[in-house]
Amino acid sequence: VLRLFFTKWELMPQKKSRIWIAVRIVIVLVCVVGVVWSNLTRYMNVGNIAGIILFGSAGALALLWDGALGVLKRLWNHVGGRLLVLALSATVAAGASAAVFFSVNMARYGSERTQSADCVIVLGCQVVGETPSYMLADRLGAALSLLERSPQAVCIVSGGQGARESITEAEAMRRWLTRRGIDESRIIMEDRSVSTRDNFRGCAEIIADRGIDGKIAVVTNEYHQYRAELYARKAGLTVSHESARTSVRLILNSWLREWVGLLQYFITGGK
Repeated sequence: VLRLFFTKWELMPQKKSRIWIAVRIVIVLVCVVGVVWSNLTRYMNVGNIAGIILFGSAGALALLWDGALGVLKRLWNHVGGRLLVLALSATVAAGASAAVFFSVNMARYGSERTQSADCVIVLGCQVVGETPSYMLADRLGAALSLLERSPQAVCIVSGGQGARESITEAEAMRRWLTRRGIDESRIIMEDRSVSTRDNFRGCAEIIADRGIDGKIAVVTNEYHQYRAELYARKAGLTVSHESARTSVRLILNSWLREWVGLLQYFITGGK
């Protein structure tokens, strides 16, 4: 690929053409990095697919720009082709706008901090056998710190049992916290949920049934806090946020996966 571009560079003396070729080289390299980075996960998920589609299509467009531009010009000469080009342009613009909107709010809620709380909700994540995954352990670490700052708080650990999990996520979280000094009497398990929506439905029921009052804080990864806020509101809860930091290796995949989750939320109305 680089050889092809550098060959074109030598054949085009115009300064603008050389700059544009250099830009295309950079775009292709960035897209290659994006595809690889978004696939540094143990298991395939929607974030892997989103990364391949997003970065793969952008890289292909940069690589095959001249041919793509020729196709667009030919399409523009026909009414049907113009409609197709306009529809594709509108789709790309809408997708880019949604990505910016989601990202701003994800960053906003993910940067919030909670000094103390009366009820701490910890959202579940993958368990490997009976052991919390790295991401779930990060959430539990953030929850432990908040619980130590809030000795009066109860903790709801929320998460059911997935296909590759030997125990429920709630049980894995309970064990992790009690081994690190959190009294078992402070921990309430919600062990049926399989989605963020279910997490908050189950937690809202527990809070209502037990008459839990005061400030409620949600602990999850920073990229997930915006969607957590949306589902909390839908369940009738007013919450604050305490975030665990996501590792650099997983952040791109997690961010892309969350875009898809937010898109689904707004399309379905949170159902």
